Amino acid sequence: MADALELSPSQSEYELKKYGLFFHDYNKQIRSVEQLQPLSHLLKPYEIQKPNPKGYWKWAKVDITNHTQEPTWYVSFGFARLPVLEMYWQSQNGEIISLNESSKFTDRPFKHPQLYIPIEISPKQSKTLYIKYQTFANAPANIRIHSPKNFIQTMQMSVLNNAIIVGIVLAILLIVIVNLFFNRNLTNVFYAIWTSMFLFIVIDMAGFTYQYFWPEVGQFSNMFSIVLMVLVPILHILFVRSFLQLKYHHPTLDKIYIGSLLIYCALVPVALWLQSVFYNLLASSLIIPVFLYTCYWCMKQHAPGIKIFAVSLFNHVLFVNILAILGASFGNIFANFDISTYIKVGYLIEVCLFTVAMAVQHKSVQYQLVYHLQKQVSSLNETVLQEQQVSLQNSEQSKKNELRLFTDLSHELRTPLTVMKIQVESLQHNIVDNVHESYKKLHDKIDELNEFINTLMLVSDSKDLHYGLNIEPIQLEPFIQQVTDSCSRTIDSHHHCFSVHSELNGHSTISMDTKAIKQVIDEAIANALKFGGSSVQIQLSFIETEKNLIVRIENSGEPLTFDAHQLLFEPLFRQEPSRNSTLGGKGMGLAICKKLIDAHHGEITSYNSALGGVTIEFKLPKSFAYEFA
Repeated sequence: MADALELSPSQSEYELKKYGLFFHDYNKQIRSVEQLQPLSHLLKPYEIQKPNPKGYWKWAKVDITNHTQEPTWYVSFGFARLPVLEMYWQSQNGEIISLNESSKFTDRPFKHPQLYIPIEISPKQSKTLYIKYQTFANAPANIRIHSPKNFIQTMQMSVLNNAIIVGIVLAILLIVIVNLFFNRNLTNVFYAIWTSMFLFIVIDMAGFTYQYFWPEVGQFSNMFSIVLMVLVPILHILFVRSFLQLKYHHPTLDKIYIGSLLIYCALVPVALWLQSVFYNLLASSLIIPVFLYTCYWCMKQHAPGIKIFAVSLFNHVLFVNILAILGASFGNIFANFDISTYIKVGYLIEVCLFTVAMAVQHKSVQYQLVYHLQKQVSSLNETVLQEQQVSLQNSEQSKKNELRLFTDLSHELRTPLTVMKIQVESLQHNIVDNVHESYKKLHDKIDELNEFINTLMLVSDSKDLHYGLNIEPIQLEPFIQQVTDSCSRTIDSHHHCFSVHSELNGHSTISMDTKAIKQVIDEAIANALKFGGSSVQIQLSFIETEKNLIVRIENSGEPLTFDAHQLLFEPLFRQEPSRNSTLGGKGMGLAICKKLIDAHHGEITSYNSALGGVTIEFKLPKSFAYEFA
């Protein structure tokens, strides 16, 4: 049994848990003091309460004897309001006070942001006080009885402390808003919103919202507190993710934070429906290992401000997650715990450290910008010198290319002209067996020379061939099937390996000239067969992306050098410098392919293939593509 409370002149404040008897009515069965009095065996000395998802009633009984000359004493609960409060003197009929969630601020017997209830007990008188109450989030109430003098001191100190905390947070919020104005990024946005919500938490816990904002709507005050408690963790996690850039620096931890965000967001409607933050507090308890690992990871980083951020986050874990939530509100490990004070102090320290961390980080970024600017100026000077050297090298390279083109062109023209000269001299001296056959050879060489000149003019002309092509919407699947069938007929399956790979998004179309695109594919495959060896492997791929159709022709032949890839689509280029005619061709095929792809406003490139040989790849834009029903 607890000792009776003896009010004496030597002591001005008493903690009710040391003197009273308590009963936690988890099922809300005892509705009135008349029901409780016959069941005195239910009342026991205070013990740690069980976590409960729904709100429940708590009963307290204390025998008080007044040995002072003060007839009026005050009971405080450590909260700005309580969802349920009923107080009775056993020796009187009726209630001393009765308040609930719907009560107005004006219903209080004493108008103060924090909840104080005056009780009357005459000198030398003994009374039994019954209290029925329910706390927000089932947190343990710090019930105390104050003398009039101690009440005034406590009341004034409470208002002063809350005002100081509010003032500091307002100053920090002003700094954050100014910083947001000059540095508009997502991190600062989250921090500004989170700091604003913390300010509302301080104002709400101090009781200012209930007294000054909506004194006539008690039910809304309870809902407002729930909204604050369920939204603050979400903004806090968003800010931590954004500040630490976990998406880039620690993707695995970032996924854990995203999962925590989804859980917190899913619990918002649950809290509003149940009118309880039990499961939100449970989630905040389970996230403690994640925050502790984040602190450990931050301490290993070398970026300025990160270690201060780690200390700030650890402060949040200690004051809010461990002491306030796990220790008191949810776990109720610390029975004599002033929750609101530690939450406000913990958040205040955290906001201050966060602000310092961000200031250090921004200062570091400024130094880095200045350093990079200096490097840019230095590199700019080096670039100017390098550009001069590159210009000289390009000039020399241009001369070499002109010389190569002139040499190749001379060789390609000299060969048919030599044959034609021999035929003409043979006819002139009448030393041919078949005159008609000689004329035919001469005519073929003239046609060959004429075709070569036309082709050379085509690839060297700077005009766009787009309007000379028959570009129309073509369904991709039938076109790919046609190309596959044509290539299968061309390639000898007994000696060469040919495969087709297709990745299409659906029954889409693309605008192109099918004859021209088939010519490009045929030329690439012909080169693969010509230079790939006797048992070449060829893979033809069609890949559809959001904006392009990619066609890739790979072979297992010999790879090319970097310089060869740079000249592969130039007119008259041939891989073997001797320009041996045994393999055929004049080095114009791929140059024509490039011209055709350019006419489709596409791109064509080459690189060494994973199969061992060369890859020819071109992209066609899907700007005119549309879906068939």
